[in-house]
Amino acid sequence: MRLKTNLVISVVFIALLGFVYFYEIRGGEDRRVEAERARQLLDFSEHEVRSLSIDHGDTLLVVERQGDVWRLTSPVQTDADGEAVERLLRAMGEVELEGEPLRDSSSVAADLSILAGYGLDKPRLRVHVDLLEDMGPLDTLRFGDDTPTDRFTYVQRGGSGNPEVLRVRAWRFDNLNKSIFDLRDRRVLAFESGDVRRVRLQRAGEPTIEASRATEGGWLLESPLARQGDASKINSILSSLQNAKTERILLEQPSPADLAAAGLVDTGLAHAALELTLWVGDDRAQKRLLLGAATEKGSVQALDTSRPHVFLVDSTLVGQLRTPVADLRDKRVLHVEAAGVTAVALQEGGDVLWSAARDSAETWHLTTPPGREAKSWRFSSLLADLDALEAARFAADAASADRLPLAAFGLDTPQWSIVVTRADGSMARLQVGARGDGEAFVMGDEPLSISVVDDDEVEGLHLGLDDVSTPPTQEPDGADVDPAAAQ
Repeated sequence: MRLKTNLVISVVFIALLGFVYFYEIRGGEDRRVEAERARQLLDFSEHEVRSLSIDHGDTLLVVERQGDVWRLTSPVQTDADGEAVERLLRAMGEVELEGEPLRDSSSVAADLSILAGYGLDKPRLRVHVDLLEDMGPLDTLRFGDDTPTDRFTYVQRGGSGNPEVLRVRAWRFDNLNKSIFDLRDRRVLAFESGDVRRVRLQRAGEPTIEASRATEGGWLLESPLARQGDASKINSILSSLQNAKTERILLEQPSPADLAAAGLVDTGLAHAALELTLWVGDDRAQKRLLLGAATEKGSVQALDTSRPHVFLVDSTLVGQLRTPVADLRDKRVLHVEAAGVTAVALQEGGDVLWSAARDSAETWHLTTPPGREAKSWRFSSLLADLDALEAARFAADAASADRLPLAAFGLDTPQWSIVVTRADGSMARLQVGARGDGEAFVMGDEPLSISVVDDDEVEGLHLGLDDVSTPPTQEPDGADVDPAAAQ
């Protein structure tokens, strides 16, 4: 009897658990989702949308999906900002009703004049989403006035056959009230900085600057002189340009006279103050940006030659595009990868003051003079300082070594030199010439340039023998005397 009772209790308990799970837990979640869906004004998924229209009454803005991109087709035809369009669609899908309908459908149908009291007889904004063909039609949202407290906005679903007057939070309306400028592609130039293979920068009255990306990720300057480029500086300019957006569209369809007045006639630098050309991707597609006349506030009128409109570019970006060619050069005097160095020596007046080598155990040994113990940490520090040494400016450049004015800078007979030997057998040499007024003239990896560096930094590299090693241990006189007898 007890067994039967326990079995009945177990069955009832399991049934109660099932009820709690399926009705209270799982069913409660389903009811919550259903309640939220009931509050949504529009029910759609973003990937189902074919086009979107925003009617302000005097302007009809239309955005269409064309393949994988969004395009503005009205009132102008241009690329749309895909992220802005996606944000707008999400905002539309999230619009929720607040409270019960203010006027039901039968009241509105019986007397359309009541819409005027809510500003819905002449809506200030209509937003419509057109879905893909197999998804069916979707309502248009019609927005009227704000409530007296400005907390809510009156809205109506037009074309649904259910013209009740509803309300939503006022900020929901603000999120949908977008202009052409909000949804268009406002990038100054459309490209990915990592895909740029070549750059040409032409500035009125200055030599043309040309640079190409090296296979190892660096940049090589080719004009106005062939030198290693400053990869961080060039990449920073490209990154800023990629992320730059226009402040304002000045002219959608400028005439030749308009372009001439803006200094943007596309016939060379006789008319444009600056022209930037990028070669992008493996197919070397060209992107060209022209900068013309400046405004009173410092912004500059600009033209992407692949698009018709004239726009403004911020003065900060303009300043970056006017970076002096010297600042686009690699400032490092010596390229020293410490891990790949096997030997280092200091030469002065034709003599080797000291030299050291590193063994397979990464331990440094003094080779000249013998009998001293090397201070390994000193060599690690020295190599790091050598690698960090940068030119403050460049004193001279030449196309060939015989045309470099070495004597004028004391580099025909250097005061001293540091020679670094790499594991592959190659060598790097820092030569120090004349010094004075807080500056020093040096030559490093680039044999066709003379760099000016801070004299204190150079002095810190001139390590004496005692700086890099410990003097040999010497036994004191009388070392063979019995210590006990000496007491």
